[in-house]
Amino acid sequence: MKSKNLVSLSVAVVFFVLAATGLLIYFGQGSHAVEHTHAWFGILFVTAALFHIVNNWASITGYTKDRRTGGIRREFIVPAIVAVIFAVGISADLPVFSQLANAGKNLFRGDKPRRGPLAQTAIDSIARNTEAAFTKAYSTGDTAALSTILTQNTTVRNEADDITNGLTNLLGLDQPKTVDALQTTIDRAQSIDDNIIVVYGTLTNTTKPEKTIYTHVLKRDDNRWQIAAIQTTSPSAVKAQKVTLVN
Repeated sequence: MKSKNLVSLSVAVVFFVLAATGLLIYFGQGSHAVEHTHAWFGILFVTAALFHIVNNWASITGYTKDRRTGGIRREFIVPAIVAVIFAVGISADLPVFSQLANAGKNLFRGDKPRRGPLAQTAIDSIARNTEAAFTKAYSTGDTAALSTILTQNTTVRNEADDITNGLTNLLGLDQPKTVDALQTTIDRAQSIDDNIIVVYGTLTNTTKPEKTIYTHVLKRDDNRWQIAAIQTTSPSAVKAQKVTLVN
């Protein structure tokens, strides 16, 4: 088995896989598996290319230099200039290169205009609707509805400083659940960006006469708003914290 043949064929096979995964990523179809395949085959391609250069060094230098004059051939200068132009254009994020980089994704996904900043009336409306849906679903023990209001990775930090992650753990699907009749009052809602809203409020339920202060982080997924994080604390804890800070 000839090493040159092995290396050349390896370069060809690896390049074919790189080209396929690269096109998938360029057109916005790159999944986790595609991206990892592209990365690993990129490493394989560099390795195979190094062996290919070593095996064909004499030919490469012959293509690069003019044997009669000893100067550099134009055939080498042209691709070198093209490579420099693309490297500078991409690193400087020039409009032409930026548009070219996103053309594939826009072709499949559509060049959707960026949403403008959310108006406060819209923020308040989103907060009210989301909190009302959460309150109703929680109060009635409707786990199906809660699974649409909470994200799969919703994180909850309660008054005891316990942290729970994951939708299944939060809903307690494998354990009997005591239904609490919640009542929420939104004190303030503000947007962090177009897709994140933080809601501050107070809630009461049938098991605790004392009000609980809560913070909900709402996240937009496409056009649906869900609760991504919840933190609750008691007013007494907040007062104690304020006293500590003042002292």
